Parts: sequence; C-alpha cells; structure tokens
Amino acid sequence: MYKLPLQVIRHSIFFCLLFFIGLHTAFGQKSPHGPLKIACTDCHTTDSWKNLAKPMKFNHGKTGFALQGSHNAVQCVQCHVNNRFIGTENNCFSCHQKDFVRTVFPNHQAGKFSHDCLTCHTTASWKPSTFQHSKTNFQLTGAHTSVECASCHTNNRFAGLSMDCFSCHQKTFVQVRSPNHQAAGFPHDCLNCHTINSWQPSTFDHNKTSFALVGAHAVVECASCHAGGRFAGTATDCFTCHQTSFSKTTNPNHVQSHFSHDCLTCHTMVSYKPAKFDHNKTNFPLVGAHQTVQCVTCHANGVFTGTPMDCFSCHQVEFAKTTNPNHAQSQFSHDCLTCHTVMTWKPSIFDHNKTNFQLAGAHRTTQCASCHANGKFTGTPTDCYTCHQTDFTKTTNPNHVTGNFDHNCITCHTVIAWQPSTFDHNKTTFPLVGIHKTVQCASCHVNGKFAGTPTDCYSCHQTDFTKTTNPNHVTGNFDHNCLTCHTTTAWQPATFDHNKSNFPL
Repeated sequence: MYKLPLQVIRHSIFFCLLFFIGLHTAFGQKSPHGPLKIACTDCHTTDSWKNLAKPMKFNHGKTGFALQGSHNAVQCVQCHVNNRFIGTENNCFSCHQKDFVRTVFPNHQAGKFSHDCLTCHTTASWKPSTFQHSKTNFQLTGAHTSVECASCHTNNRFAGLSMDCFSCHQKTFVQVRSPNHQAAGFPHDCLNCHTINSWQPSTFDHNKTSFALVGAHAVVECASCHAGGRFAGTATDCFTCHQTSFSKTTNPNHVQSHFSHDCLTCHTMVSYKPAKFDHNKTNFPLVGAHQTVQCVTCHANGVFTGTPMDCFSCHQVEFAKTTNPNHAQSQFSHDCLTCHTVMTWKPSIFDHNKTNFQLAGAHRTTQCASCHANGKFTGTPTDCYTCHQTDFTKTTNPNHVTGNFDHNCITCHTVIAWQPSTFDHNKTTFPLVGIHKTVQCASCHVNGKFAGTPTDCYSCHQTDFTKTTNPNHVTGNFDHNCLTCHTTTAWQPATFDHNKSNFPL
C-alpha cells in the first residue's frame, strides 16, 4: 500500500483547517482575525497552527506602524479593540486621547496642547514627559531653567503666552522702589538692567545710554543726578547738575563774569577742582610773560567776557607814565608790539629799520633825542638837512651857504661821518680829469662860489689866454675852446694840430 509523505499530510491538514475556518466564518461565526486580508503564512507556519515551541511570528514592522518602546509589550487588543485591525489609526492621540484629556498637571486640554504626543512624550513611557522648551520660540536659559512651569503658565495657559519679560515680571517692576521703576518711567524691556540669571543685582550699563559715565561720574550715586527717582528725560549737560557749584564759585565769579555754561571749557569729568582752563583755546593765547600773570591782572573785578585783547587796554598806565621817551607827548602808536615784546616791557625792541627811515652808519649809535628833540617822534622829518642844518651853516671850507650848496647832504657826505666829505666831482656835469684832479677847489670856485660855476675852459683860463704872446691868442683871434690846442693834463706844451685846420700843413 502506498503511503503519503508526512509533509504532504501536514499540508493537507493545514489547508483543511483553513477551509473549515472559512466555512465557520461564512456561517456567521466570529473570527478573531477579523477581515484581515493577509496571507496565513504571514503569521503561521506549516509546522503548526499554534506551536508553543514555534509560536506565530507576525512582524508588525512590515505594517505602517512599527512597534517601539512600550508598544512592544502592549497586548494587541489594547490598540485593536474588538479585533479591529484594518484602518487602525497610527497617531498617538487616537489611542491616548483619554490620557490627554484626564491630564491636569498641566491641563492638556485647557492649555490647548498639540495632539502630537511625541512633542512631550516618548514611546518608552507616558511619564515622565520630555518636553523640550528649547524647541519653542522661547528657550529656557538662566534662572528660567529651574522655574516651575506654573510660574509662567498660570491657570494652565500655554498657547498664546507672551514672551516679553514685563508680562511675567510686571509685579516686580511695580513694587521696586530703589529706584522706583514706575515713577521713573523705566522702559518695560527688563533686559536693559537685568539678566535672565537673576533679578538682582541689576546690571544696568549706563555707557549704553546717550550719557556714558566716565571720570568721577563712574562712582557717583545715582540719586545725585536722578533726584526724586527721576530717570527719563534727565538732562545730559554739565550745567544742569552743577549749577549750584557754578553759582557759588567766586574765584573767579562765574555768574558776574558771564562764564559759558559749558563746564568742560575749564573743568574735567575727573574732578571739579582744580580747573584746567586752556587760555590758548581762546582768541588770546598766552605767550611770554602773559603765562605767569595772575588772571585778575587782566580780568579786573572778575570780568572775563568782553575783555579787550589789544596791548594798550592793559598797558595804558605804562604807556602814560613812560617819559624816556615820552609816549603820550610823542603820540606813539598804541600798538605796543611796535617797540615791546610779550616777553617783557623793558627793554624795548623798537626796530627803526621798519620805519620809513632806516638807521645806517653813525645813525645807529646816535641818541634818539638827537633827532627826536623834546621827545617828538611822530612827524619827524627824514631828510638830512633838517637835522644837519647847523652843520651845513657853520661849514666855511667850503662855505655851504654862500656856495649855495644843495641841501641834499648825501651829495658830499655819507651816513658814516660828517667829515671827511666825499663829494664826487665826477657825478657833476664837469668830471675832473688830468690836472683838474689836483687843483684846489678855490681855484675854480672863487670866493666859495659853487653853484653856477661855468664848465668851459676859457672862463677859468681867460688870464692864461690873454697873457700868451707866442702866439698872441688875442690878436690872433684864437678860438676860446682851449681844448683845440691844450689838454687837461697841462697848459704847456700846446698840442695844436694844423692838419685839423682849414690849411693842413
């Protein structure tokens, strides 16, 4: 008898079971599988429908919902209620809606939490939750990391919660008295003065305002400038805070002197005293002796504004009392720098060479009074004759007066000395040549007569012309031009050239 193989018998039994299951279902019997549309081999093997040694091995990972974490240990019927497999939702909320609704700390429903449970929970366990605040628009840093959620999320309010500091810290803002934030009109941006690490101490940085604190301001108490807890609109100019100091200062008197309200002109932010006024930044820089002069010397009675800058205004007394030379009588210029310097009033350094009459030669060592008689300077003549008229008059060799000499003394004299004279005859219309160079002046200028002296030979040599008989110049009716026969070297011998006459020899 032919025996079927054991494997064939098993397969036959397996398919028969499937046939009876189908008939069972068809006659209205309830199937634990439901309307699954998968192959039996996806869960069962040919070894056994239910084999404890080899149980069915359905692979949930091949579905659209892989089992992870606690889902691995959950009974199928907890998710597949009433043996419902097809169309089972795979989002968390569908299964965990009851957990979502009944949670009151925090109240998920009142807080309008997202239905995406993975935002706060994991598949490992429903509790504890792992919500990451850093994934929101408000990351928790500093002291916020240890604050209870309910501190900010009051009444389980989460959605639409404001993220600005003031919304949570408004009570603190209002109750602060030192300084009074509300009365001072402080901005609601708490980060201007505070940090997220701690509300106190505050870390307000004054240097980030329009008035940086430098010098003595860095250690001044806030109330010194912010009187009455007033901060908004505080003036930033020096005078507003230091008006009292300005008014009570009498050396010098700031009020009477109409000092500028810009305190930094004389003071620094390091200290109110000593003042460091820099005169060189004004229209009158201090140089020379002015650097050591006391302020009151120029600023009498504490007057500073409108102080004149010309020398005469301050030195009028010196100008008036000076008698050698007498500045007032001589009508000296009020520009003191003409003769004096800023180094010292005496000695004066008047430079005559900067006038219309430069001093040269003997004029350099002549006393001023010699020319400026009676201390007269203004209008002093600059021609030689005015000063040297006496010398001109008393000179007799030659006699300047009778000789009708030119009043231009420079013609014969120099600025080195009055004598000897240095008259240059060659600069006249009759240059001296030949024997004329050694002839005494009186030979031609008889009786000291110089002006109008003739320059022709005959006028001086008429006697020689008349007494000559060989040949006889008179009877021969000789030409009065002596140079025809004679030279300036000597009267004799004559050098008449007959070939230059009308009858050449």
